[in-house]
Amino acid sequence: MWLEAAGIAILSLYTILIFVTIVVLLFPEKEDDPRNFIPTEKVSIIIPFRNEAENILACLEGLVVQDYPAALMEIILADDHSEDNSQQLATNFLRDKSIAFKLIDLKEYNLSGKKNAIEYAVSQVSGSIIITRDADTYTENKLWLKSMLCLFKDTKTDLVLGPLILSGSSFIQTFQQFENVAITCMSYAFAKTGFPFVCSGANLAYRKEAFLKTNPYQNNKHVASGDDMFLLQRFIEEGLSISTTKNKDAVVYTKAERSFSGFISQRLRWASKAKNLHIKTAWFIGAVLFLSNLILLIIGIYSFFGGINVRFCLFALIYKCIIEFLLLFLGRFMYKQKLNLTYYIPAFIANLFYVPVISLASVMVKSKWKGRKQHV
Repeated sequence: MWLEAAGIAILSLYTILIFVTIVVLLFPEKEDDPRNFIPTEKVSIIIPFRNEAENILACLEGLVVQDYPAALMEIILADDHSEDNSQQLATNFLRDKSIAFKLIDLKEYNLSGKKNAIEYAVSQVSGSIIITRDADTYTENKLWLKSMLCLFKDTKTDLVLGPLILSGSSFIQTFQQFENVAITCMSYAFAKTGFPFVCSGANLAYRKEAFLKTNPYQNNKHVASGDDMFLLQRFIEEGLSISTTKNKDAVVYTKAERSFSGFISQRLRWASKAKNLHIKTAWFIGAVLFLSNLILLIIGIYSFFGGINVRFCLFALIYKCIIEFLLLFLGRFMYKQKLNLTYYIPAFIANLFYVPVISLASVMVKSKWKGRKQHV
């Protein structure tokens, strides 16, 4: 039957993606110990924020304790029209520290949006290397900065993709953690093989001269989200050197969305930018992920009504469940992530519906972020 043939073909492609990821994870390149890294270049850490009073101090507290010379570090705060006291909290905190910082209030320049915040901040930095962090992220060690920057040592690296890991304990948060760990592992593996396809602006490092050369936001400022992916796209198009790391010290953390509505809104926002991106690897992997869930959903429905062999349906479901669990287990070990695996089976079933629905809904629904409707 054609449906069985389609299922086998798509699952075969999906198996290749998982196999490549697992092989790279099991046989990684040796990375330098960040404790042996001696900094020589100044770094500017850009933190765009909007209404982050609840989170920004935790982010800054992790930065000021980094094992890095204060003279070679500055923090750039870019306030995107906050309506709470985020700006006051951040500036008061940093004034008491021995680290240089600048505040950019976008209202003063008639600017808005994360891309404008980053672009203007880059024009104000004094460092040769730039790191972007989201205000709702935090670190758990003093070697995060060295772990990111040591990759620029003795190489021609222009961009470093840092890992972002989610925290939380509820089912909806654990569901996001499963997805996050799997994508983080695939991101690392494909970047290492020369095919980077995804990154997070919550933990991203690049050379200032490379940013200015690529001008990554020139033609996409009408798209509210995607500052990280459009930057990655331009670096790929310009043939610049892109690196990544799986060093646990390089990880930054953020809380997974607590509510179902917040989770769905976030995923719609992320998915909606896809049609404006042209990273071939991202499109290929996204298509395989979409089709692998869609085809199993269709096979399950057909088998329920007797339109396809039930044994084939069960085999396909169990097979996908096992290989995804292997990837998740390996990623959990690699990033020292505590995951509630008792949620795995219900999360696996929910994922069969979630991926196709979000993918299709993203082209029809305009999401909101912090009170702003997203233009796609």
